[in-house]
Amino acid sequence: MFSLARAWRPRATSALAVGLVAGGVGLLALTGCSSSGSSGSTASGNQAASGSGAGAQPSWASSLGAGVTVSQPGSASPGHDSPAAAVAGEVAALNAKDTKAACDYYTPAFQAQCKGGGGSTSDLPTFKVTTFGYTAVNGDKALVGMTGNFCSSPGKGCFTNTDPASLFKDGKSFAQQWDAAQKSTSSEYSLTPVIQVGGKWYIYIQASS
Repeated sequence: MFSLARAWRPRATSALAVGLVAGGVGLLALTGCSSSGSSGSTASGNQAASGSGAGAQPSWASSLGAGVTVSQPGSASPGHDSPAAAVAGEVAALNAKDTKAACDYYTPAFQAQCKGGGGSTSDLPTFKVTTFGYTAVNGDKALVGMTGNFCSSPGKGCFTNTDPASLFKDGKSFAQQWDAAQKSTSSEYSLTPVIQVGGKWYIYIQASS
């Protein structure tokens, strides 16, 4: 049975995250987690919102490959108009313990399975997002980073990421980063995979058969 109160991230994830699937698929938004606590420069709060525009491309952007556009870190409001907005929606819903609303931010093909699940909301993750990190867009796919403090579930530990460029600057291609986001675990920092469907952005989780 599918449950929103399960350890996050056998992602399909968000990661983006804690608790989405009793059958093994996790929520995605705990992308800022690192078991050791990620270190690095803290993003400025005055930077443009993720997904709102490319601006000057960082030095590491070319390693992601041709055709990939990188947007600057910043704030984001819940919605489907940008990759960061989808992640912001999941974060807001999970912090409010509103599992049905969280499901609306996942891939449409996965939403029915998500909303048909159950489970206690007491085990859901919590997020204190400082900023949504860089967003890399490649066609209808995107990867979103976050900085802040992330708690997988009560009593299970909290993790911090302070570097908005973490993982992006590792020299891997977009395809490699996308694959890594699908394989991430709850104990390591990960980017959140987001996909565009019908002109709207959703956190990517593959529906199980």
